[in-house]
Amino acid sequence: MMLLPFYRIKKELWIEAYLIGRVDALAKVGLIKSFKTSGADNGELKPIPYQEIRNIISNDIKWINDAISDLENGLKLRFRDYILIPMYNPGQYMAKVNLSLMDIVTLRVARRIYENLLKVMPKEPLGVGWFNVALENDMVFINGEYDEALTNTYANNESLRKALMGLLLGDQQ
Repeated sequence: MMLLPFYRIKKELWIEAYLIGRVDALAKVGLIKSFKTSGADNGELKPIPYQEIRNIISNDIKWINDAISDLENGLKLRFRDYILIPMYNPGQYMAKVNLSLMDIVTLRVARRIYENLLKVMPKEPLGVGWFNVALENDMVFINGEYDEALTNTYANNESLRKALMGLLLGDQQ
């Protein structure tokens, strides 16, 4: 168990303020939380400066835009592709296209979340609270309650898994 700092950005909307600088762009979606309580008044971990979090989110939006552009450019068919696809396995090609389209949709959703987050973030946080985060049997709990979004992100995102495990095992870089 570890107390993680969160910035309050709206009445019940919080953003994690320590791991956010240690995980990739897609993992950060799981670090935006809704809490009805204020958390503890202090903890061992110092939060990343609030303005730095705004910059991190802005940089993630730029990275997402570049990734979307790269994926979209990879979907453009050249003339030879139209000729060669029937000779090979069109199903395999379509599966690749479908995966790229799913990635594009996922990236666009993350971008929309971050753009909306930046719009609602006040110039200064409304407060800081430390919430108890625990990992049990590959499930993440916040203040003793199972957190499905963070558990799924933990299971599917290596950067969050490494950051959280490092923190819980005492490797606070």
